[in-house]
Amino acid sequence: MSGESVPKPFEWLSGGLFFGKGKGGIQSVDSCKDVLQLLNGIDESLTAILNEPEKETENTTSEADDSKANEMLSPSKFLEARLNRVRVLLYDERRVTSQHENRWSSAAVAGATMQALRGESLQHLMPKLIEFLPRLTFESRKHVASVFNYLLVCGFEGSDRDLYTATMTAFRDYVAANFDSILTHVVKGYDCSTHGTTDVGLHSGSMYRSCLKHVILYRELVGTTERVEKYVLPLLDTYVHVPNFDISSCAMESLKLVFTAGSDASFIGDETAQRQMAELAAAFLTRDYEIIWDERFNPKLMSDQANYMTKRVALQILSTVLLTRSNYAIMIKYVNSRKNLILVMHLLRDTSPHITLDAFHVFKVFVANPNKIPEVTKILKDNSPKLCAYLETLHQDKEASDTQFRDEKALIIQTLRAL
Repeated sequence: MSGESVPKPFEWLSGGLFFGKGKGGIQSVDSCKDVLQLLNGIDESLTAILNEPEKETENTTSEADDSKANEMLSPSKFLEARLNRVRVLLYDERRVTSQHENRWSSAAVAGATMQALRGESLQHLMPKLIEFLPRLTFESRKHVASVFNYLLVCGFEGSDRDLYTATMTAFRDYVAANFDSILTHVVKGYDCSTHGTTDVGLHSGSMYRSCLKHVILYRELVGTTERVEKYVLPLLDTYVHVPNFDISSCAMESLKLVFTAGSDASFIGDETAQRQMAELAAAFLTRDYEIIWDERFNPKLMSDQANYMTKRVALQILSTVLLTRSNYAIMIKYVNSRKNLILVMHLLRDTSPHITLDAFHVFKVFVANPNKIPEVTKILKDNSPKLCAYLETLHQDKEASDTQFRDEKALIIQTLRAL
């Protein structure tokens, strides 16, 4: 032991944590395999960035002065390198465990990452990275989202998924424990008017949707009216309506998964989890019916003021919700509304063939409902001749290739005539 070199405490700091001196420079980051060292470095780099002015001082070193160039590297560059290195280690490990015949007995890198994040000194790191995402470089933002999303889904698919289930579950619980501090800033990330960077909104959307793949996190999102007001209504009120098409589409995609209980079933563990998600969706859509459907969804997403994309996706969401068995109570309440029927009949005459087709799939639920209230029956009966004439010509070109649509349309016409 006397001949061996005993490392000094925090020796990894001695090379110049931020400024690339000697062995502690960017080059050493690219070869580092110590996850704890990398994450501690990320934390230190982020602290240095946040202690600087919003806009970092530009490097004024002349091109000829190559010997000092490495020393002038900013904390942002080191943060970017370390985040990338963690991402590479995680993904490279996955390729090894999924392709090698003698797979590792455990997911060492993923496990070490999760263990470090749950430690007392670094448990603040992921919420802090997400909170200050707009302050990071473009590449760093991408790496933060990649690591977050990977850790939340790594145990769902792949032949080696059993090796990663424990790590994914641990990270899910970590997100649940820090839910408010993480989701508050994830939702704020959609607001490009404050930070002016579209990619922050898109990365925020991807992290938001990753949370929807877990029952526990979905429950955190929609479990109370207060949570819905904080984490769901901003999408309905603001972000699906922003002029930026990428952000509005991203928000609409997230909203669709919230309303349809994370319908990306390939990532949901099993039938029990899918049933639990559906029950949670039905509970919150029923509990908050007025503030969602009456005050926002109908007037803001399906009115003439909404754009084409918004109306079309809204109709698809509505159709899915109404035709989902666990949403029976919502369906009965929605289709027994004179106001809702008039709105859908208006959309049935839209100039877009795609919207009229989507509107038909909602309209048929009103007609097929065996327990119509008198007001709804009267509207359908009074308009039956015009509705039947219109429906007979609706998407006739689809009838030959889509027999289900043809049969459904014939049944709806028959039902209307029998009123």
